[in-house]
Amino acid sequence: AEKANTGAQARLEDQFVTAILVTHDGAPWLSEVVAALSSQKHLPDQIIAVDTGSIDGSVKLLSNAGLEVVKKSRSTGFGAAVNAAVERLPKIKVDDGDDEWLWILHDDCAPDRNALAKLLEASLDRPQVGIAGPKILGWYDRKHILEAGVSITENGTRWTGLEEREHDQGQHDEIKNVLAVSTAGMLIKRSLFEELGGFDPSLELFRDDIDLGWRAHIAGYSVICV
Repeated sequence: AEKANTGAQARLEDQFVTAILVTHDGAPWLSEVVAALSSQKHLPDQIIAVDTGSIDGSVKLLSNAGLEVVKKSRSTGFGAAVNAAVERLPKIKVDDGDDEWLWILHDDCAPDRNALAKLLEASLDRPQVGIAGPKILGWYDRKHILEAGVSITENGTRWTGLEEREHDQGQHDEIKNVLAVSTAGMLIKRSLFEELGGFDPSLELFRDDIDLGWRAHIAGYSVICV
């Protein structure tokens, strides 16, 4: 068991992960978000914050935490903010079988300390996976399930498949194939992100996650909720 464990850890260490934190007046949450990132069992290799014109103390808080901050205008859409971070990244040389990943986070998204490790492990066990996302719980009520993967109805409505105010009792803890996952905590291969051209710039706030997941499927990849 110890040897198997060591092998799994080595696989994780071979993956290069850039966390991209998009902020917009996120000061009330950012202290906890930054603390959650720094306490990950498997730490991201680098963190880039993109601030879209915050008028609170977001930029100062991020800078004081030692994070690189890319400053964009207040009218910048979420996808454009992520793209701005990716454009700054040099190409990382990875060996065959290894990958470079983007971990996309909102300013009110504080991942569990095992989140990145679990997302990576599930993805590495399934080579066809290009995107993985976590089960998402409420900020104030952390037993309230907000999402566990998303799909779309025939009339174009975003659909989570959850009951109203559904309570977390472990019923969505299996790894499952989904159409898409939220941009809050989305882990995506950088090569796939660039192949797809990133998020659709015409979808500045809503449905950009479903659109990206849909295009990933068309390109021959799977999307999972972990």
